[in-house]
Amino acid sequence: MDRQPVRQVISQFLAASLSLVLFVATMTGAIVFLFGSKFFSEISSSEANAFASIELNQLVGTADYRESSTSRMRSAVDSLLARLPVPLSNPKQILESVLPQTATQVLNENGSQSSLMSSISTWAIAGNKIAMGWLPATTSAASIQLMQDAPGINVVSPSWFELQDASGNISVGVLPSVVQYAHQHHIKVWAMVDNQFSSTLTHSVLQNPRAEQNLVDELVYQAKTYGLDGINVDFENIASDDRDAYTKFIEDLHSKLQPLNINLSVDVSPDIVPLRDDEAFFHAGLAEYADEIVLMAYDEHWSSDQDPGPVADVPWIEQSVNDLLDTGVPTDKLVLGVPFYTRYWHVHNDGSVTSAAISAGGVQSFLAEAHAPAGTWNSMLDLMYTRYPQPDGYIEIWYPTAQTYADTLALVNDDGLAGISVWSLDWIDTQTWQSTVKMLHGSAASSGTVEP
Repeated sequence: MDRQPVRQVISQFLAASLSLVLFVATMTGAIVFLFGSKFFSEISSSEANAFASIELNQLVGTADYRESSTSRMRSAVDSLLARLPVPLSNPKQILESVLPQTATQVLNENGSQSSLMSSISTWAIAGNKIAMGWLPATTSAASIQLMQDAPGINVVSPSWFELQDASGNISVGVLPSVVQYAHQHHIKVWAMVDNQFSSTLTHSVLQNPRAEQNLVDELVYQAKTYGLDGINVDFENIASDDRDAYTKFIEDLHSKLQPLNINLSVDVSPDIVPLRDDEAFFHAGLAEYADEIVLMAYDEHWSSDQDPGPVADVPWIEQSVNDLLDTGVPTDKLVLGVPFYTRYWHVHNDGSVTSAAISAGGVQSFLAEAHAPAGTWNSMLDLMYTRYPQPDGYIEIWYPTAQTYADTLALVNDDGLAGISVWSLDWIDTQTWQSTVKMLHGSAASSGTVEP
């Protein structure tokens, strides 16, 4: 076989390749000469910012990333780095400027990509949670005191708005000094609006386009006027016939708030029948328009219930969370509402039942004053239970312990939920709250055993 033509082809290929390399080098030199080295630095910084954004927002804690696996994250990041269109001019310096502090500390220590990715995962999953508390106080002094008693809170939702009439008008009780104090202490204010628990009033507004629009405009105006960070919609007892109208209301409100960078969260109660998403709250639709869905995971047994039982046992909470996730709420939009109260139930001799709410942290003092037993641990419900006699019947109480809160917070961290919201700040006790914040942000092992 004559190898001369083959040699000629190879020589021509090498010459063409060398010419191409020289051309690219010449063009690169021309770009640097014209625009300066800052050009590549800016492109590199842009790439690093894009990388950081994709890493935190798309690889961690979203509905598409249910498995919070460090190895999967590393693989995805390796793929991203391989696709960068230009080389990073100084990757260590640029990443330090755009990534969270916890990540840059690890980078400074050993510079390894695996340690960096592990730090980003920890920061995104455990360090960026919503710690919200509903704020029922009606005076500035009381509201500020409650915030001071809850260190670590980063969102408060004061009860400042209420639907008043069928025309969509609202009552307003904003306390500007509370907004000012919150912002000075890096706490966001998501003012709550309720519907008086009235299905009739809510129906009148939602089925009247002019009234519905008036309600939207009123909320937007108040949020702008007082510099609020968000609106928390707490409409309850809604008729199932108003399901679509309520979803449209949330869509309309979101369309007006989003351009103003004002957050919209929506409170929902657990489904009575799991996986039946045909009642008033259309989960997937609400989640599409709201920034957060707040699951009010309490009142498993409510105040007038004639069947005494827990306010919220852990298996019931877990079922409620899974139901919302299974019916269209992304993990990174779901905030778990946690009760800091319980109920003591008086079962009378005639069979009737009455109850009263009590702070969960104050139960043991309550029992001590009544000379009643602390009770026993119910491992199935993850609660303490006690019962003691009365002249007219008996009292029974199901109440949480540190272990209950640890197991509840484990749901938030393990499932990658957005955070928690406490009902309410006036029920908290300092010790329980501090433990809750610590567990929420990953400072304590959520899987560890805590003594009841």
